[in-house]
This record gives sequence, C-alpha cells and structure tokens, in this order.
Amino acid sequence: MSMKKLSDKLQQLKETMDPNRLKKEKKAEKRKGMAKGLAAGAFLGGLTGIFFAPDKGENTRKKTKEELVKAKEKIEEELNETKVKVSENLEESKDKISAFYEETREIVEEKVETIKDKVKSEKEDLDETKEEMKEEAEAKKNEVKDKAKTEVKNAADKVAKEAENVSKGLDK
Repeated sequence: MSMKKLSDKLQQLKETMDPNRLKKEKKAEKRKGMAKGLAAGAFLGGLTGIFFAPDKGENTRKKTKEELVKAKEKIEEELNETKVKVSENLEESKDKISAFYEETREIVEEKVETIKDKVKSEKEDLDETKEEMKEEAEAKKNEVKDKAKTEVKNAADKVAKEAENVSKGLDK
C-alpha cells in the first residue's frame, strides 16, 4: 500500500472517529427534520382547519383575521421584550467593555511609564559611559602626545650627536 493511500485511509478514519463531527451531523439532521416537520404540520393543520371548519367561509375568514391579529400582537410583544433584553445586554456589554478599557489603559500607562524610566536610566548610563570614554580618549591622546614628544626629542638628540660625530670626523 502506498504512503498516499495509507495517509488517505488514516484521514478518513480520523474523520469517521471524530465525535464532534458525528454530533454536528446529528444536529444538522435534527434541524432539517424539525424544519420539515414544522412545515408539514403547519400545512396539514391549515388544511385540516379549512376542511373541518364548522362555520361558513366568512366566519372562518373573520376568525383567521382575529387569530392573525392576536399572533401579530404576540409577535410584537415578544419583539419588544427582545428589544429590551438586547438593550440591557448591550448596556451591560458597554459597561464591561468600558471597565476592561479602563483596566487595560491603566496597565498600558504603567508599562509606558516603566519603559520611559528604563529608557531614561539607560540614557543616563550611556551619557556616563560616553563621558568616561571621552576622558579615556583624552588621557590616551595626551599619553601618545607625550610619548611622541619624547621620541621626537630622543630622535633629535640622536641626530644632533650624529651630526656632531660627522662634523668631528670632517674636522680631522
């Protein structure tokens, strides 16, 4: 069996054994069945109501209209209740978000202050190091300068001695 076939089989096995997948499929099937049942029930209930209505069509239409008005009022009432609940939830969410924002803002401000303090401290350390390096460089410069003067003086003395020796050798 090739590696590709083996990996495909393993993938299929994983998908088949996944308990979440099975739950999702069952829920989807249940929703479909519920929707179909509701639609069929509504249709059959409507037909049954029309065929077995003891009143005339005019009375049935009047009752239907009254029921529709009642249903409309009930839906409006539920809609208003839902609006109130949504408004309450929205207000509660706003309060929670505001509180979270304030907490987060305070934490961020503290962190910013800490970072500013660290940066200031590091800058001061760098300034001190810069000054120390300047002083060291100045000391080295003076040391090299003094050494160069000494070397130049020694070289001049050697040249003078050589010149004197040369002039003595010429005088002879």
